[in-house]
Amino acid sequence: MCPVCSKKCIGTGISNEVQMFDFGPGSYGFLRFGLVFLISLTTSGTLGCGAGEGKNRIIVAGQVITMNPEQPFATAVGVDGEGMIYAVGTLESVKSQSEDFWVDDRFQDMTVMPGFVDPHVHPTLAATILNLEIVSAMEWETPKGTTQAVRGRDAFLDRLRDLDSEYDEGEWLSVWGYHAPYHGEITRADLDQVSSTRPIFLWQRSVHEMYFNTPALVALEMQKADFDEHPEADWEEGHLWERGTLSLGGPMLAKLTEPIEYLEGLNMMTEVYHRGGLTMLGEQGFPQVSPLAEKWSLRFEMWRSDAPYRFALIPNAMFFYRQEGNAEAAEAAARDLLDESSDGIRMVKHAKYFADGAIFSQLMKMKEPYLDGHRGEWMMAPEEQAEVLEVFWSHGWDIHIHVNGDAGLDLVLDQIEAVQAKYPDPERRVILEHYGYAREDQHRRVSEMGLEVSNNAYYLHELAPIYAESGLGPGRAADLSPVGALAREGVPTSFHSDFPMAPAKPLTLVWTAVNRIGSDGKVWGPDQKLSLDLALKAITLEAARSLGMQDEIGSIEVGKRADFTILKEDPYEVDPVDLRDIPIWGTVLAGEMHPILSEE
Repeated sequence: MCPVCSKKCIGTGISNEVQMFDFGPGSYGFLRFGLVFLISLTTSGTLGCGAGEGKNRIIVAGQVITMNPEQPFATAVGVDGEGMIYAVGTLESVKSQSEDFWVDDRFQDMTVMPGFVDPHVHPTLAATILNLEIVSAMEWETPKGTTQAVRGRDAFLDRLRDLDSEYDEGEWLSVWGYHAPYHGEITRADLDQVSSTRPIFLWQRSVHEMYFNTPALVALEMQKADFDEHPEADWEEGHLWERGTLSLGGPMLAKLTEPIEYLEGLNMMTEVYHRGGLTMLGEQGFPQVSPLAEKWSLRFEMWRSDAPYRFALIPNAMFFYRQEGNAEAAEAAARDLLDESSDGIRMVKHAKYFADGAIFSQLMKMKEPYLDGHRGEWMMAPEEQAEVLEVFWSHGWDIHIHVNGDAGLDLVLDQIEAVQAKYPDPERRVILEHYGYAREDQHRRVSEMGLEVSNNAYYLHELAPIYAESGLGPGRAADLSPVGALAREGVPTSFHSDFPMAPAKPLTLVWTAVNRIGSDGKVWGPDQKLSLDLALKAITLEAARSLGMQDEIGSIEVGKRADFTILKEDPYEVDPVDLRDIPIWGTVLAGEMHPILSEE
């Protein structure tokens, strides 16, 4: 126990756990270098201590948007010394609830909202991609600056050549953001023309695909025979996708998680999350690569940065299924994680697995084919999905399922229906992650089955214009991220960024859902627009519900944590087209102020 705050902090009870870690040959990145140093840092002293002054604070605001339907608005919030809300109302009514308080009026001209929640992110992807060169069809704001949007095949290859000229001889050129609908087809031969001596790696926009030039294949000691044996690998093209990436991409993942760069990436990740106004995040699928590396590096980053956020980690059922070979052993391995929560990081009894392929790769499974005739891919075979679902469901887990296309959703709904009939349990929750494209009959079925959706509303903005031309056609493209239809059917819906599949900016997700404006400036699928009330709920209370934390965070109510996002304008007072541009002062986490640095 922490001697200061009498809570279990990160720095307690760790040394015994360290002795059990395996530094074997199958480990990536941190397991090969530097992790002992991180452990020694994070096991000394008390980290993330929540000790306060023991004096109540009354926060006064121009507006408090509570997301509590019984008291939707207020002007004052009482926060006790433990960082919990003890009163909500007017200044006078909150004053009457305590004799030991002080009034903090720094937000009297601002709007206080519940702390924004992103229930679906991946720290490993954020840390690696923020270290890469970003060459994308969209601009990206990162701690290193704003990237230049690049569209067209010639422009993309020209940008690679420009970057090649900036690097030292022999240095790797690793790039994220390639997207064939915007950039045309790129092959190993094209990358060899950029450089026949420098290793070049392209990580496709979805991160479900990898592209290599010849020097990169040689440097990673990849073998033609391995590519030839896998149906989702192409040696001549230097291309891996979906299960091919999972099976053969390990050497590249090891390079991407080299410790010094990875730690720098995590630090940039913290800045990205903070600037988005986020106070709670969910890692949808822990681990991605290595349990040890990811757990300790995240703990280290949260200590080093005095992180203004918390994490919920959802065990990755697909990872453990691949590792253990069957669903029962995978469930046991996932269950072992539940004892490894620490201050600021909670392992939750939710499990995530994958159905169909990525929307950004046009590999989501579609009932009607894409314009070129293909129909998508599975990330897990249907029988594997059924096995994982039944085992985890029968052991009492809430389930998150990555599903994007309508054919993928047909299979998923059939399998859920079967397990609901076999193991009736009204308390068991299923959250459909992404829900990129679905039909009207499926929205009704989702509602009737009592399921929930966590949607990436940003899909519509980036993908509708280009998928109307290449992939889906205008009708289906206009219905991407069908949140309006879900609302009409009464389906509980949260928003997530899946950063970097969308900017880690909840207000951008709100803006997209409310306006349905594509990257071409046009409105797509106006019947799928969402009300501002529901859009704000999707980044607060519904996002908290997605993680099973709706009783702790997500709204400003007595007994919940004092986690707030502070806006300089009221979302209800600005023009809807300006929602994503509302300035964020910073955040409050358990009553502690975390202004955005440039605002100080």
